[in-house]
Amino acid sequence: MDDFEIEISEVNNKNASPIQLPLNILNIGEIENDDVKVYIKQDVYKELEKYASSDTAHELGTIILGDYSEELGKMHVVISDFIYAKYTDASASTLTFTHKTWDYIHNELNTNYPDKKIVGWQHTHPGYGIFLSNYDIFIQENFFNVPFQVAYVIDPVQHLRGFFQWKNGTVERLKGFYIYDDLGKQIKIDQPKVKRTEGGAGPETVHSKVIVLLSVLTVCLAVSVFSLSRKYAVQISKQAVLENKIEEQNILLAQQAQEIALIKESVTWNSMQDTEMITDTKPESDIKEEVVKNETQQNVEETAAPNDAENGNDVYSEAPIEKEGVENQVMFKAYTVQAGDSLLAICKANNLDYAATYRIILSINGIEDADQIYVGQTILLPIYK
Repeated sequence: MDDFEIEISEVNNKNASPIQLPLNILNIGEIENDDVKVYIKQDVYKELEKYASSDTAHELGTIILGDYSEELGKMHVVISDFIYAKYTDASASTLTFTHKTWDYIHNELNTNYPDKKIVGWQHTHPGYGIFLSNYDIFIQENFFNVPFQVAYVIDPVQHLRGFFQWKNGTVERLKGFYIYDDLGKQIKIDQPKVKRTEGGAGPETVHSKVIVLLSVLTVCLAVSVFSLSRKYAVQISKQAVLENKIEEQNILLAQQAQEIALIKESVTWNSMQDTEMITDTKPESDIKEEVVKNETQQNVEETAAPNDAENGNDVYSEAPIEKEGVENQVMFKAYTVQAGDSLLAICKANNLDYAATYRIILSINGIEDADQIYVGQTILLPIYK
């Protein structure tokens, strides 16, 4: 953007004196009453067409020269000469006027066209059609922004051309313009013959159809986006409902887990109580000691009985005391689980009734499932004697 340094003030300071408008003219397109009237000399028109076709791989440009006149509120611009925009940086879609370009233009203007005014600029759009890009509008607004300065665009590939004017403070395209020449000189413009389709549709018709098609596609896309937006909103709503249900289920599962833990705790406590009742027997030494005490007491009573009889005392015979046998005692032994072991096999190997004792084994060893034992695990087995 910094490469544009044209001094428009020089143009503005020139007197806008009335000029003789061309009389030998040929109108191209439609001429609107309120538009700027643009007149371009026949040889300038043809030279610009030839120059535009010389390179269709890059944008080309010129500075167009002439004069202007404002009569009865109508702006008239007469294009009589041009200066090639040399030393530009150009591609297929952009054109940049460098410092060297403007130095060359000012030198040419002062040397060869001292009585001419810069009335606008021209550039090509090879294959892109007639329009002003955002970059072109920037140039027009900042460097060709007086009412009589126009922009001229040529598409040498599609053989299209058009002028752009200042109107009501904005840049708009002209629907038509004039080609002029000296009085008595024939104006002959060889317009390229454009191939038409079988139905008679030329480039402008095809362009209109493309615009209509793009408009339809835009509407369809808007409808699709709206439909997708509604579906997305419905999906989000369903997801929110599902998340609420999942949260409720998580709360329910937590409650159930708490209840199961309480039940397990209760079952474990009862099992421990049963185990304590089973194992709460007197040691064998205590039993033997009690038996010895009972026998000793019995012998003493038997020995004392004759003496009592001899002394005239009454003798009473009592039934023998039932002694608790050591076979009711429960003991435990440690067993290390081997490969291929199961709780049923371990019980059989240790002469235990699986159905009667497996719950006790699970309880005292903290095992939740009889099938969940592993090699190397040490478990306690009840041994009845």
